[in-house]
Amino acid sequence: MKLIMENWKRFLNEGTELDWSRPWAYPEIGWWADNDPLILYHGTHIKNIEGILESGIFAPKQGYTAGKVSLALDPFTAHGYASMSGQGGETAFRSQGGKAKDTPHNERVVFVLKIPQSIIQENMLAARNNMETTRNKLVDREKYEQWKQERGGEEYEAWRFDKGYYELTEIRLPDHVSESYIIGYMRRYK
Repeated sequence: MKLIMENWKRFLNEGTELDWSRPWAYPEIGWWADNDPLILYHGTHIKNIEGILESGIFAPKQGYTAGKVSLALDPFTAHGYASMSGQGGETAFRSQGGKAKDTPHNERVVFVLKIPQSIIQENMLAARNNMETTRNKLVDREKYEQWKQERGGEEYEAWRFDKGYYELTEIRLPDHVSESYIIGYMRRYK
């Protein structure tokens, strides 16, 4: 039975490329904690597709991001973080300083994941506090409501403006995110 389930999971995940279009690339997020399950995004290098589809996303063992899998609430942030993937990830990229080279757009891939809110709430690690603009965005619902009001209130177009609110914001989970949460992956430029 275990072999049947493993083969079924592999079949479901195998080659699941999604279009870079609505709803995947322009999600209506609203207040993130109200979504169950929550759609999240992980940017990486195209060479990692097969391994991630088979085994999930593993956190680096050392460096700045050791033990943490970073997931974005919007795909554009994930695509941006994938710019560091060709150098071996964020830690390796940052260690090269001015010599680091961005990963070309056509080598970046963004995984789309659907994770139950209970898993996120039970396992979410502390947010990175190095950027004033993103600090408290995931803990202060009033900041989100104020953002929404400033951009149109009831006429607010979530798919257009939520991207701006959540950009550069990450949800961090420890160690490993299972492949069972992966819906598929997208490439913005092919």
